[in-house]
Amino acid sequence: MLSHFQFIEVETKHRLQKAYEFSFFYQGNHYRGYYHPNGKIDWYKPVPSESIIKKLQSRVHELMLFHVYEK
Repeated sequence: MLSHFQFIEVETKHRLQKAYEFSFFYQGNHYRGYYHPNGKIDWYKPVPSESIIKKLQSRVHELMLFHVYEK
């Protein structure tokens, strides 16, 4: 389970598109990333391991859809 999920809007090159920087804790590790308008995620260090990255990407996508895009 992700805890302390937070996000902030950041400026992009294309002012019509909104992008977001996010962070959360998972299994005692703090992860940060950048959520692009097309749903692509760029991770800051540490990058999640291959064994959990798909699970985390799916959960981040769900949270962003819920908190940002379904308003």
